[in-house]
Amino acid sequence: MDSLETNGSPSPSPSPSSKRSSGSFPPTPTRQGSFFSRDFGQKIDLCARLREILINYPSGTTILKEFVQNADDAGGSSVRFCVDQRTFPTESLADEKLAEFQGPSMLIYNNGVFSDDDFESIQRIGDSLKKEKLAQIG
Repeated sequence: MDSLETNGSPSPSPSPSSKRSSGSFPPTPTRQGSFFSRDFGQKIDLCARLREILINYPSGTTILKEFVQNADDAGGSSVRFCVDQRTFPTESLADEKLAEFQGPSMLIYNNGVFSDDDFESIQRIGDSLKKEKLAQIG
């Protein structure tokens, strides 16, 4: 039996291998070689996402509190902040745009242990695993 297209002209019937009953879903594929293992094109520019987070981050000391929360979440008992006033040469940088990052900086250290879960969480920008752990602050 032929089906009608929207313009009213008949179109050939689908081949028997492509026929599905109305409203049915495609068969559930196995994991190996399935569409689960294929990249479906969703991408995020990591630098753009980090820039967006920093732009929307409240100004002031909030960022310092975040570092204290990170130390607490990692089971740390101390946090140290060090302002490094040194500047470094800019002549041999891979890109001249890096020159602005050769000046003073802040180093932050805590004595907590960075776990496998922490490594996984840091890869999930904006979607932390901490929300599943009620004992953690941030």
